[in-house]
Amino acid sequence: MSGNGTYRDGAQLLADELLLLEEGMRALLGPSGEDPFADPLAALKGLVVTPEELLRKASADEPAAGEWRAYAARRRESEAEMADRERLSAERGTALPLAELSERLGLSRWERRLIVLALAGECSRRYEKWFGYLNDDVTLKAATPDLALRLLCDDASERAEARRSLASPLLRRLLLDAGEEPHARTLAFRDPLRLDPRIVSFVLEAEPLDARLDGIARRYGPDEDGLPELPEGDEAWRILAPLSEAGEARTHAHWPMVQLWGPAGAGKQLRIRRLADARGQALLCALVERLPAEPAKLAAALARLVREALLTGAALCFAEGEGAKAPEPSLLGIYGDAFATYAAYASQPLVCWCSRERRTPHSLPAAEGRMFWQAEVGLPDAARRETLWMASATGGREGISGPMPHRYEDGEFRALADKYRLSPGQTQQAWRQARTLAAGAGHAWPSAADLEEAARGQFRHRLSEMAERIVPKRDWNDLVLPPEPLALLREACGRFAHRGRVLEEWGFRDKLPYGTGLHLLLAGPPGTGKTMSAEIVAGELGLEMYRIDLSRIVSKYIGETEQRLRELFAEAEQSGAILFFDEGDALFGKRTEVKDAHDKYANMEAAYLLQRIEAYDGVTILATNLLQNMDEALLRRMSAVIKFPAPDAADRERIFRTHLPPTVPTETDLDLAFLAARLDVAGGHIKNIVLTAAFLAAGEDRPIGMPHLVRASAQELRKMGKIWVKDNFAPYEGDYDASFG
Repeated sequence: MSGNGTYRDGAQLLADELLLLEEGMRALLGPSGEDPFADPLAALKGLVVTPEELLRKASADEPAAGEWRAYAARRRESEAEMADRERLSAERGTALPLAELSERLGLSRWERRLIVLALAGECSRRYEKWFGYLNDDVTLKAATPDLALRLLCDDASERAEARRSLASPLLRRLLLDAGEEPHARTLAFRDPLRLDPRIVSFVLEAEPLDARLDGIARRYGPDEDGLPELPEGDEAWRILAPLSEAGEARTHAHWPMVQLWGPAGAGKQLRIRRLADARGQALLCALVERLPAEPAKLAAALARLVREALLTGAALCFAEGEGAKAPEPSLLGIYGDAFATYAAYASQPLVCWCSRERRTPHSLPAAEGRMFWQAEVGLPDAARRETLWMASATGGREGISGPMPHRYEDGEFRALADKYRLSPGQTQQAWRQARTLAAGAGHAWPSAADLEEAARGQFRHRLSEMAERIVPKRDWNDLVLPPEPLALLREACGRFAHRGRVLEEWGFRDKLPYGTGLHLLLAGPPGTGKTMSAEIVAGELGLEMYRIDLSRIVSKYIGETEQRLRELFAEAEQSGAILFFDEGDALFGKRTEVKDAHDKYANMEAAYLLQRIEAYDGVTILATNLLQNMDEALLRRMSAVIKFPAPDAADRERIFRTHLPPTVPTETDLDLAFLAARLDVAGGHIKNIVLTAAFLAAGEDRPIGMPHLVRASAQELRKMGKIWVKDNFAPYEGDYDASFG
């Protein structure tokens, strides 16, 4: 045996095991095998069969009883000595993969000998000659069950026990590739014993993770890279804390399955890693969407995951990615079988499932003895979000010199925290992205615009498939409204900016679990500025806005409209975008008396939509031309109802001026007050008049003048079905007549 005291590493332990194995093989050779010249046919063993061999009694095939008993005694003594050295080495923190494999899987001494026997051929080709000779077949250069029974058993009772072990599911997982297991047959005595490649690489420390799981799973060691602290009083951790104590013995009857749900980046895996770390375990996390959908391939992948978790003593975690769903019901049994195998052999079984939506126990794999634990991991409150921004900035200053700008400490992070409900992971990513934007512009620190753009960039959604994005291009200077609706719009923006303080610091969210979003109803005649106001609000809040395309939402099939609405709001919750329902009365009209099935299901759609509006914690804006047609229940759920009156003459003049760009060439005698006094139209029509006049002037290659505006006004009035009275536009009616020749 090598050395004394402790093992230096796993290779030294394996060397001792192989020395002990070789001594046994020499004993098995017998008197003639020790000296090749004593038997002229020894070199041809496996190729030549003599009558003496056929007539030899069965007992003569065994090595001399006295010599074998002596070897068996030495082997037991050596194994006891190695066990002591392994224990001392483990106390010093030395990694011994072979010993860890034996302990974690609960291998018997004979099963461990079998692993060493099968591993010998992977360590050196010279063992192939030993195996060919001892198998009496030079073409069979691997260990066999027959050789294992003759070489590794000390007595007849151990041989009988070893025969049963050869058929155990545990050994089959070690000796066969996991992908072959569903079709594997019972091992025959002459079958070659070959270890699965992952067992070889684990014992020889050739790879940290089964290469076949690359892209599917990732292993986290205990406290790898340091784990961020959880907020004080974290509700999810309070629920999981009882599981952080050391698990029971392998024979325990129950094992925990944990399901955490919440937004991406909220910290679900962080809490699972903390739980595994508290139990002294590594964590093997698999991406559900990367697992095969075909049952046979899924079973093989899960078998490898389970084996990897058993080898490394890890807890298992399955994480659903973006857009992932719970496993198909037809596949739940495959998952359940894999979990049952894991729970049967793991010393501290723990299975976790992370998803964005809450999963019921029936939608997840079941296995006998499972205890189900559930907790929600929500987004942090505003104060916590501000702390996360500050921590990202102070912890990510590599390559940044100089003190942090005072503006960050003067409320800029607080403004970001109030506006963007980002998860901890999204906050860290946003800071890194903001730094990249700043570096690209040659700045040392991210500006407010960099931070805003990076924060918006964290949202991932599919709203563009169901709605049209509106990019804000206008501001408050472009909006012409009476003081009251203008003040209500500004108050609504302020309400959004301060919701973190009101809802979280002042505790209103605890009192009001729903109905805390910002919901605006803009009502007024066509062209009075409702869509422009929605655009300006989106720009003020710094959020994306999507106009809902009713053709993609409303369906004639029962239940499909509700399903599309559910998907719409689910995507909006992930993005923080503003949902803009133009012509809102089409969806939010008054519910009617039920006279037929159409009325019944139309009322159900309206009721469902009202519920989703109230539950949505973001911003929704509805625009309608017919306020009297809106359902009263909707009005109650609105944060503000803002009425847009038709503009008076002074407002119409302002609207004319706002629609003329500073760079447009105009005649010096434009009399916009004259037009505003005589055109009783809304802002939308004024926009059409100005644009039409611009094209008329461009066609004549002249600046915009009163003739162009009068002619455009005449066209717009006729389009509206109104009568054009020339006398109302004196002294410019002549210009109108001249324009038509």
